[in-house]
Amino acid sequence: MLFAPNGSGKTPVIRGLASTLGFPNKFRNDILEKCKAVVLHAESDGKPLTIRRIVGATNTEFYATIDFEGEQTEHHSEGSFSAELFKLLGLKPPRLVSNKGGEAQPYISTLLPVFYLIQGYGYSAAYKSPNPFIEDQFAEMVRFAFGLNPKHSYEVKKDLMDEKSALEAQTRRIVGAQRVLEYQSRGIDDGQAHQEVLQRTAEDLTGQINALRASVDAKGTASSALTDMLRQKDVQIRAKQLELFDLQNRVAGIETIRAEIDGEVKTLGLNEEARRVFTSFQEICRVPNCGLFLGSTESYGKSLLYLKDQIKDLERNSLRAEIRAEQLQERLEELSVERKTLADSLDSPSASGVDQLVTAVQALTKQLVDVQSELGRIAALKNEQSKLFKLERERDRIQDRIDELSNTGRADNDFKKLRLTLRELTVKWMQTLVTQNVSTNVDIDLNLRFTFGGETIETIGSGGTSSTTIRLVLAIHAALFEAYLSDKSRPFRFLILDTPKQEELHTADLAQYLKELERMCEANDGQLIFSSTGYDHPTGPKDERWLPAYRGPDKPMYLGKLDDLMTESEQA
Repeated sequence: MLFAPNGSGKTPVIRGLASTLGFPNKFRNDILEKCKAVVLHAESDGKPLTIRRIVGATNTEFYATIDFEGEQTEHHSEGSFSAELFKLLGLKPPRLVSNKGGEAQPYISTLLPVFYLIQGYGYSAAYKSPNPFIEDQFAEMVRFAFGLNPKHSYEVKKDLMDEKSALEAQTRRIVGAQRVLEYQSRGIDDGQAHQEVLQRTAEDLTGQINALRASVDAKGTASSALTDMLRQKDVQIRAKQLELFDLQNRVAGIETIRAEIDGEVKTLGLNEEARRVFTSFQEICRVPNCGLFLGSTESYGKSLLYLKDQIKDLERNSLRAEIRAEQLQERLEELSVERKTLADSLDSPSASGVDQLVTAVQALTKQLVDVQSELGRIAALKNEQSKLFKLERERDRIQDRIDELSNTGRADNDFKKLRLTLRELTVKWMQTLVTQNVSTNVDIDLNLRFTFGGETIETIGSGGTSSTTIRLVLAIHAALFEAYLSDKSRPFRFLILDTPKQEELHTADLAQYLKELERMCEANDGQLIFSSTGYDHPTGPKDERWLPAYRGPDKPMYLGKLDDLMTESEQA
């Protein structure tokens, strides 16, 4: 405990302590001119730790040395210093995301405000850092301190960007595969029943060809085969003609429906024009944008959009039907030519048995080739369908990965437990500080924003109740400290309270708060550093009472020249 009147130099000492832990220097000119360095002697896991921070000519310079287990390291930047101190404390700083979206790593100066309430602005919010450059910095520092996974991991963000790029590429592949599949599926029935019919047809045609080749009565067998094929051609032609007729009727019906929809679109347009005319009459709408016809305007937009979507669907269906009709026309012409060839061969009196046999074999072979070709197209279509299925399955895997990466922190059970613990402990410490006029319905969101009955600390403080704000900030940090100390392996086992505004706190409330903090620290191997101007908290045998030791112009000072050093009796 540091206890002395204002102006005795308590704050430079506390800031010197924070400076040796990597906090930015904020010293006044007399300290910069007259002090050379700040040296901190501490222990980590029972081993001596010495940190020496040079006080330069300005507050922007950085040079420090760390002595631990007989080794000394030099550091010319806060980043290097923080990395070494985290390392010797057994902490692995995560790769986080900065406010600008780049990579960022925590410094001691970003973590220390969890354990250090600096005089002045440190008591105005739950977390105040001199350099808030990390996204959701308070939540990230608490997660880091408690050994939890970060909310915004840079590795996760990078992986997320890679997966999103992969998703875009995969989507392009799927679109390409869908186009190929749509092109190959035109006019093809890939149903299992149709495939079985084609297989049986191919087997039957093969059998007929083999029978013709092995026949003794070539003319009779060929004539019979030609007659059967001629009959089949007639059946096929009639079926294709019926299908073509149906398609032509469908296209005509689509055109009729489209004409009707076009009429509705024109009617909607006329209604909208009429509405504009009505709104232009001041007797009806005296105020601009009066809203009298707002409902009809919204209805017009929705109806027009719906009708245009219907027209697009009809155009697509009409296009598919026309393409199919063209294919049927071509097939009918082919069938007509094939039928004429068969009929000519069958009816020709000059045709010999060999000629008819050749014609029959050629016709059957062509049918077999057509059937096998269709089976080949179906096989190729199945192959494309399989490719598309694999591509879509890979896209689903990528999407699942994106959802998993995007869900970071939302299903974090450990962080959820911590928030519940902090909620209970904050209420406890609010009651210890006799915090009035604030709801004890405490809620803590994923960004570690504390609200009290829906009100934030900033909202409560804006009403001029600075005493209430200080009590809430003290309660939150005591709750954090108590939750942190519950794990004996965590290294930052201290809480620094640099001169809270004691004129705004009742002495009895502050005394009770410090008494409970002492008990908690003693039970959990913690340390409390407290500076005070007006409240002299009683100290025990395990405490250190640090009083100013140098003579000053009008009162004892914490910093001074060796010649001004007072004796113990003078200090007492």
